[in-house]
Amino acid sequence: MKKTFASLIVSALVLSSAPHFAAADDLSEQKAKNEQQQQDNAKKQKNLESSVNQEGKKISKTQQEVNRLDEALNEKIFAVETKDRQIKATEREIVELGKEIEKYKAKLKRQEKLLGDRLRVMQENDGNSIKWEEVIFGAKNVGDLVSRVMAGKSISKQDDKMITDYQNTQKQLADTQQKVKEKKAQLVVEKKELKRQQADLESQLKERNKRLKELRKKKEKFETQLMDAKEVQQILIAQEKAIAAEKAAREREARIEKERQAQAAREAKARAEAEAAQAAAQKEAEQQAAKEAAAQQAAQEKAAQSAKPSGSTKQSAPKPSTPAPTAPAPSAPATPKPSPSSGGLFIHPTAGAVTQGYGSAGGENGYTFHNGIDFGGPVGTPIVAAATGTVITASGGGPYGNHIMIAHQLNGKTYTTVYAHMSSLNASAGQRVSQGQQIGTRGSTGNSTGPHLHFEIHVGGYSYSATGPANSVNPMTMF
Repeated sequence: MKKTFASLIVSALVLSSAPHFAAADDLSEQKAKNEQQQQDNAKKQKNLESSVNQEGKKISKTQQEVNRLDEALNEKIFAVETKDRQIKATEREIVELGKEIEKYKAKLKRQEKLLGDRLRVMQENDGNSIKWEEVIFGAKNVGDLVSRVMAGKSISKQDDKMITDYQNTQKQLADTQQKVKEKKAQLVVEKKELKRQQADLESQLKERNKRLKELRKKKEKFETQLMDAKEVQQILIAQEKAIAAEKAAREREARIEKERQAQAAREAKARAEAEAAQAAAQKEAEQQAAKEAAAQQAAQEKAAQSAKPSGSTKQSAPKPSTPAPTAPAPSAPATPKPSPSSGGLFIHPTAGAVTQGYGSAGGENGYTFHNGIDFGGPVGTPIVAAATGTVITASGGGPYGNHIMIAHQLNGKTYTTVYAHMSSLNASAGQRVSQGQQIGTRGSTGNSTGPHLHFEIHVGGYSYSATGPANSVNPMTMF
């Protein structure tokens, strides 16, 4: 199970509390030590807050870099989109110009057909639209001559216009074809530029994703691995309350047991006195009966002596034997209490094989010492309290995921058990639970690579180290 900086911070504040809970038997002394510890913790909190601020600045700096990259990306994306629109517009222009070229070509064909006959006539007339000598010499009179000349000029003018239009169409076709050529060249350049911009965009995206990954990693570490001083203080206070409550509960149980034993002793004494009195009364009654029997015997002997003739042989009557006093029956011994089991102080918190033991670890999960044991098995398997105690905390989040910590007072010593990566919790902070009582179910929450229960036992309050046992012990030696 992966341990994190959050646990190290918890240890920083909690480590000094562990020996205190184990050693302090007097609650007033415990309170005094707690007050001193609170003052020490205030100094540690300032250091922790400084670390939090420094880490926050690092995250903020990375966030600013990501923000700058996002701005540059937005500009680049806009430029790429603009260039893409320009390329599409150019492509549309080329298509429209192509359509115009087709129109000009069709127009030229029509004009060439119209000009075909006129050009042959002009060729026959030495480049003129009409034969003026025929117009002049064929006129019947001056009016007819004027009409013929005017008609000839109109025909000539129309021919000139047709030729001019044809030439204009040719020029327009050539200009349009040149535009298409230029647009296609422009399109090649724009596509090349677009490709370059897209490559830059892809490069910036990779850089941005790299930075974003770093940011998320830092944020995850900051959010899930770093507890602030208030949270740590709350855990410490909850631990102190739970241990005090558990100790008080144990003391109450001890008083109740002591009173029960005293009551049993008083009842046994009363029974013994009653039995002794009964035996004495019985003995006195037997003695009185013996006296009465002796007196009656003596009277009978005296009467018999008086009735005998003189000189007769005296024979002693057998004396009745005095019955021995009956000894009082011994009182039945008290039923002995069942002796504790031959096992340890704790029971297995769940079923399943141990998938990782206590001790040195490779470090691939962020720690070089595994300060608990892992029980593998299906999600939803019941988890029970390994011993009777008071719940310190029952919460979710962080490297432990859904977890419970329980304070125990066993044989005058304080212990803390930890149950991590649970899928559900069936106990709450401050609740007193009995050994074997279900407190949750197995899961894979928090920094977990698969369904299992991570279980720890600490002597004293909770304390963690990623490189050593701190105050934890191998649970396998405690079952």
